[in-house]
Amino acid sequence: MIEGPRLLIGLMCGTSGDGIASALIRTEGYGRQRRLEVLDYAVTPYEADLKARLFALFLPALFDARSLGAVHRDVGTALADAAEALLHAAGVEASSLTAVSVQAPTLLHEPPAPGRMGTHIEVGDVTAIAARLHATVVCDLRPSDMAVGGHGAPLSSFADYALFADDELSRAVQNIGGIANVTYLPRRGTLDDVLAFDTGPGNMIIDETVRRLSGGLDEFDADGERAALGATRPDLLDWMLTHPYVELPLPKTSGREDFGTGYVSEVFAWASRHDVESDDLVASVTAFTAECIARHYRRELFTRAGVDEMILYGGGAHNRTLVRMIRERLPDVAIRWQSDFGIPGDARECVTWALLADETLAGNAANVPAASGASRRVLLGRILRLDPASR
Repeated sequence: MIEGPRLLIGLMCGTSGDGIASALIRTEGYGRQRRLEVLDYAVTPYEADLKARLFALFLPALFDARSLGAVHRDVGTALADAAEALLHAAGVEASSLTAVSVQAPTLLHEPPAPGRMGTHIEVGDVTAIAARLHATVVCDLRPSDMAVGGHGAPLSSFADYALFADDELSRAVQNIGGIANVTYLPRRGTLDDVLAFDTGPGNMIIDETVRRLSGGLDEFDADGERAALGATRPDLLDWMLTHPYVELPLPKTSGREDFGTGYVSEVFAWASRHDVESDDLVASVTAFTAECIARHYRRELFTRAGVDEMILYGGGAHNRTLVRMIRERLPDVAIRWQSDFGIPGDARECVTWALLADETLAGNAANVPAASGASRRVLLGRILRLDPASR
């Protein structure tokens, strides 16, 4: 365990597939005694060729080993580039880092089934980071939880508890990335009282819908403008709400396997058969994300200690139409942003990964079995060091 201030970088490649988010933090203490400051953060889009080759690996695609190997190598290089650029922008030497924590792009995430451990595979050779920066790298955090029966997600629960648990307020820390997930922190709760799960799609379906409708010119619905121009089709929304994930009991996690390109193709086919206008389609898939969040709150959180505040972050927090739809469905829940607590929303997942790596290096278990379904608490991730003098 390292006493005193520590510098860490968190690198996050989320399910939206936008690129590499990075954050540099200074932190002291552990658990609920932790204090941290975000020194700098950035989002680096994938180069067009790399993004195309990466997306060509995602289900339901098939690929050969050489294609996988090339993307694995090149994503690793891109991760190292992002970490190096962040250090340069912050004026910090790599030699001062305690560690770099990495969530590389997820190639496959399958939750456990009776008699079968879950599977999580990331693509991106993180040895490039260790070699370039002469740094300790912590990677593959999710499989540690899955090895003891967990879903490997959400892993943000420990960080949410450390940063936002309150004795007077029940809070729901809501991330809207490619997939949306929530950590529930009941007032005066302990770590054993934390509840977390994926509420379903976040931006994933919205982004892919806009991408297809624009012929690839737009990657997302900026500020929710297209959704604001359309109207939700109740019949389409009702059909989407029959997706099995919506009523699946806890614990549960989701990903591209549920709401990726294959599902979007089904949505487009339904919309074509029922003459859904393009802006109405964007409004409807946006409403689907909002309704999934709201239904899970009503069913899983309101029946416990209620929700006084939602603390919102992730790309979806910038979608004004989506936020409005959530407000309309949950009028008694106050919405706050992570930036209200000194943590930029776009940096939050990177901060989480850096914090979790710091706990691992201190020998502290940082998964939350009540959230992930794991049988016990374990150290998260693999620790990679290439240089004998590396910390």
